[in-house]
Amino acid sequence: MMRYLIPFCLLLLLSCKDDLEPEVISLEELTGETGSEELSDSTQFFDQTFVPSLINNFIVGQLSLYDTASHKKPHSIDRFGFGTQLKIEFTGKTKISNGKSNAIIPVAQLFYYTFSDTTKTKNAFYNWLDCFGKNCDVIKLNEDVEELKTAPMFTLVYDTCIVAVEYLCENEKNNWKSFQDSLISKFGKSYNYRIDVSCDGPLKWKQPIKN
Repeated sequence: MMRYLIPFCLLLLLSCKDDLEPEVISLEELTGETGSEELSDSTQFFDQTFVPSLINNFIVGQLSLYDTASHKKPHSIDRFGFGTQLKIEFTGKTKISNGKSNAIIPVAQLFYYTFSDTTKTKNAFYNWLDCFGKNCDVIKLNEDVEELKTAPMFTLVYDTCIVAVEYLCENEKNNWKSFQDSLISKFGKSYNYRIDVSCDGPLKWKQPIKN
């Protein structure tokens, strides 16, 4: 029973940010109005009403493979006007080969942000693209990049939500595809943008999955 309390407790770490500084909000507030004013009737599209259950369900689905904890690693999106924020570190329970003699434990950081409307989501995402990776490269929308100084990552952008995952180059041999597929399964196939980045490139834009 204890392991299922972990994702529930992580929900309490969600923070709300106004124009000046963030403040902690309660679980009761989370289950109220935490997102856009106009909500979709279909769970296929991202609906802020389902933020707690979406995050919680994803975490619970990964507990057999990963331990979870909060983290404070900075992200470019921290600088922009998000509504709610959650940062979770996933640590693998099984070691993987890194191509050398020693096996390593895979670790990934998940960054989750919601925004009050699509304009704020796009503003945060576009500003991130204007200074992307270790060399602050400008990334053009929907244009692949062959070489890019950055750690591996993948990102999903919805109308009022951005979910980004980062990990180390030596962790690339881990089954991150399964991790990403689970994210898409929980948050929906109707994302606006999806980026997959390998270690130092390439950066690939992926089209939304059609039903």
